[in-house]
Amino acid sequence: MKRADFISPAAGLEDALRKLEQSWVEAKQQWNDPVSHRVDEEFMRPLRSQIRGLLDASTKLAGVIRTAEEECRHPNEQRFSVSG
Repeated sequence: MKRADFISPAAGLEDALRKLEQSWVEAKQQWNDPVSHRVDEEFMRPLRSQIRGLLDASTKLAGVIRTAEEECRHPNEQRFSVSG
């Protein structure tokens, strides 16, 4: 049975968020006016919060799926250790 992989896409999303945050820090060094503050308040902060929430949920869901797979495994199936 193929395992559900939530960790790899989440890691890619986390990396993209890290790059976005670094780019935003660099942009704010040159762009510091009321519009940039509005962009930060209305777009960047909510986006960060939503992505972090999604990453937390993905980690929890991966654990639930892993447990369900273990519990549903047929006794004759070979057990493999999967880190994640």
